[in-house]
Amino acid sequence: MSKVKIRRLAPDKRNVKAPGRIPASETNLTVKERAMLPDPDWVTEDDADVIMSLRELKASSGKLYSLEEVLRKNGFTLDRSNPGRSRKTTAGTRRRRETGRSAS
Repeated sequence: MSKVKIRRLAPDKRNVKAPGRIPASETNLTVKERAMLPDPDWVTEDDADVIMSLRELKASSGKLYSLEEVLRKNGFTLDRSNPGRSRKTTAGTRRRRETGRSAS
């Protein structure tokens, strides 16, 4: 049997795209959002992720949800490795610490 050489072509440099960035002029960014960009003329995928997250946070009135609340809302329960440590037992300590009172 004769061996057939497989010739692999080198990738064409003209077909390689820039790593996930688009001109900022093609987006609907606000002035504040554009000011956050490292390069105000270009938006990368990472920049877009941060901007979309901030928009979602603003749309939800700034309310943050714990993992426990999200799981409970979707019908799941969270099995804790330390069942004595729960939101009920730690919240009071946190409040006392914030107000400057001692734990005793």
